[in-house]
Amino acid sequence: MKSPEKKSGVKYGAAGLYLAVPGILLAAPTIGFFIGDWADGKLGTEPYLMIVGLVLGFVAGAREIINLLKKAQAIDEERDDS
Repeated sequence: MKSPEKKSGVKYGAAGLYLAVPGILLAAPTIGFFIGDWADGKLGTEPYLMIVGLVLGFVAGAREIINLLKKAQAIDEERDDS
């Protein structure tokens, strides 16, 4: 049997994962944009690598959000089982 502290920790753990989603949605494409822009400046390929970096940032962000949602779902299921 789980203690009450453990149950509330599980609830806040899932909430913390859900709160990370907006940060990931903002950070991943921004980082991809700046890396692509920097590479464009070095290689003189403007704007192609910036666009590639932005798209890769969106893809990386989406993958990370899917992973976070799976973890949050597992935490919710664990909480429901107890």
